[in-house]
Amino acid sequence: MAKRGYRLRDGDQIPTRPATILEIISAPHFALGVADARAGRPYRDGYQTWHTNAQWNYERGRQWARLVPASVVLKRNGKIAREAAEWARRQFKDIL
Repeated sequence: MAKRGYRLRDGDQIPTRPATILEIISAPHFALGVADARAGRPYRDGYQTWHTNAQWNYERGRQWARLVPASVVLKRNGKIAREAAEWARRQFKDIL
């Protein structure tokens, strides 16, 4: 996290923190990315105004939707499907 009162300058790295795969694929913006990619929709209006983490999760959702068979559902009965989590673990292992 950036120090209090510290202002990021051009070229500065955005502060990062560890995240689990389940945390990422449970994020609402991840689900939006999956839905938009599978429906063939372009990026949502206002995407540029979203918080950085929301943009990352949306991008990850779009990527996941392209890498995973359409028969794999993200959620079943409101919960992340086990098969969806396994696909995410396999697909994201090199980037997380």
